[in-house]
Amino acid sequence: MTQKAIWQIVLMVSSALIGIFGMQVYSIISAFQLNSELFDSSVHNALDHIVSKMEQKELEKTAALYDLPRLTSVTSNNSRKIATVLEVNEISDYYESDSTQQYSSVDTLPEQDVEHLIDNFKTTETTRTWTKGNKEAYRMHFERFFVHHGIVRDIPVQQRISMKSLDTLLQEELIEKGITTPCAYGVYSNKENAFVLLNPIAQECGVHYTERAAFRYTTSLFPNSNEQIARLYVDFPAKRSFLWSGLWLHLVSTFIFTGIVIFCFYYTIKVIVEQKKLSEMKNDFLNNMTHEFKTPIATISIATDTIKRWIDKGRPEKALRFVSIIEEENKRMNSQVGKVLQMARIDKREFKLNLVEVYAEDVILNAAEKIALQVEQKGGQVILELEANNSILQADETHFTNIIHNLLDNANKYSPENPIITIRTRNAGNGFQFEIEDNGLGIDKEARKYIFDKFYRVPTGNLHDIKGFGLGLSYVQAIVTAHGGTIDLKSELGKGSTFIVSMPFHQEAEA
Repeated sequence: MTQKAIWQIVLMVSSALIGIFGMQVYSIISAFQLNSELFDSSVHNALDHIVSKMEQKELEKTAALYDLPRLTSVTSNNSRKIATVLEVNEISDYYESDSTQQYSSVDTLPEQDVEHLIDNFKTTETTRTWTKGNKEAYRMHFERFFVHHGIVRDIPVQQRISMKSLDTLLQEELIEKGITTPCAYGVYSNKENAFVLLNPIAQECGVHYTERAAFRYTTSLFPNSNEQIARLYVDFPAKRSFLWSGLWLHLVSTFIFTGIVIFCFYYTIKVIVEQKKLSEMKNDFLNNMTHEFKTPIATISIATDTIKRWIDKGRPEKALRFVSIIEEENKRMNSQVGKVLQMARIDKREFKLNLVEVYAEDVILNAAEKIALQVEQKGGQVILELEANNSILQADETHFTNIIHNLLDNANKYSPENPIITIRTRNAGNGFQFEIEDNGLGIDKEARKYIFDKFYRVPTGNLHDIKGFGLGLSYVQAIVTAHGGTIDLKSELGKGSTFIVSMPFHQEAEA
């Protein structure tokens, strides 16, 4: 899969994800708006019921105070309500006059309600001690009761309304409507032009609820009075939180499932990119291996032909030189194949460390002497800074030697001109540490992420100008890790690289 195809997939899937997420956000916002409208409707209905119940309770309280009759009529839903003053007056006149007289309120009542009110009227008239023989007094008290605003009109609103009773009514009505968030409310007196009652929540909010405009909901109290006496103002400080709480499951599930989809998409693209890189590295490995084998094969072929010619000429002694060349090239190919097989065994954990006492600085000195010949041919030098007090390690001597040779070989290969390779040793903690620093090409930040991956080679602009399979550093890291050590890299493009290897003095168990 090409890089362009990967980006096309990323673009298409990202667009789809953005669209799906956008639709989810839109649906959540729509649900919130719908819940807000239902909330507002429920609050208005609750306030209407509260006003009706407050007025009813005041009528009953006044009737009890004055020992007045409580005439009731039956409503359409079979509930009872106290008859209005107009209905009662007309029923009374209707009862005392002939039936041909027409009254508007009586005409609008069902016949059974009229009969009920007349019977109720007779009963209350005969049961009240203060009405016997004094029908005019009865009518006077009767009218005083039903024109209740005439009785209470001069009483301050805060005395007509009990905070406890209002609080109870609000809680009951709001809970019945499914509204459980705390509410702030206040009673505003039109006569005093000020709030005469504020519940604790409204008071705790301070200046915010001193103005009527701060409340979102309002309704008129005592609406059957001849004048506007007071208004009830209600607000819900935590309304938004309450509405969002009903959507939390939707919100959480949306983010969780969207997150899962994004993670799966990211993981899929990551796997595709890694597989693409692995495929490219394997192709590079095959190309490098082909290139590495072509040279010795060609050399062996030429040497074989030359040997045949010298033998045909009867001079076999001349052929001996070319036999040694064939042997060297054969060893070279065996070495390359051995590296590949060795990495395969390491990957499968099919190797064991042969732990012995190794004088690390002696191994480093021997390796430095060998690489110095190649470095000096390029006009460079090897600098030794051996400062370790103790360099005796419990390690596999062969593998440890290979670590040193691989790192020095890398430093030489990636330092094209006048290489300066510095080897430092020291004791660090409970172990031995050495550094191999070069002044070569250096490694950029992106390449440093993959430098220890199998088959990976730092690009140099020419595939075959630096020989190798990309197995050296992968092998080094595997062996260092098997010894319980660590390897770090410090590098800057164009300024060289430094490999830092730390290894413990002793091993607890074999790998």
